[in-house]
Amino acid sequence: MMLAETQPPTKPSVFIMKNGTNVACLVKDFYPKDVNINLKSSKKIVEFDPAIVVSPSGKYSAVKLGRYEDPNSVRCSVQHNGEMVYSTEFELNTTSVDNQNEVSPKNNSKTSESCHKPRVHAEKVNTMSLTVLGLRMLFAKSIAINFLLTAKLFFF
Repeated sequence: MMLAETQPPTKPSVFIMKNGTNVACLVKDFYPKDVNINLKSSKKIVEFDPAIVVSPSGKYSAVKLGRYEDPNSVRCSVQHNGEMVYSTEFELNTTSVDNQNEVSPKNNSKTSESCHKPRVHAEKVNTMSLTVLGLRMLFAKSIAINFLLTAKLFFF
């Protein structure tokens, strides 16, 4: 493990994640700790202070959460060591006839299933859940019967 005092400055990786109206800006693996995270949108509902944690390697990670009426309009920018870093999620841009030579950014948003295939099928997970529920019910029933028999022994 490197000591935090001996590390060179490290530029953060910035990711924006959206789920319904919730938006999270994840800032990973930066040093030093001082960072300013901005979620910009004209339709803000609520925004929370960022949480910063240190990893075993001595680098920092942070997350800032917010809720927005239009999560697609939210942009995440991070100021670290006097440099601005922007999130890695890009929107698809349509090119007009005038600027066909410009390259439009690709859409990098991926679902977890497209990144890796699940190892356990949903049917197996449902079966396990029902089995655990059945065992819990059996356990609760045995405790109830045990309580009734104990009460009968002491009071009757």
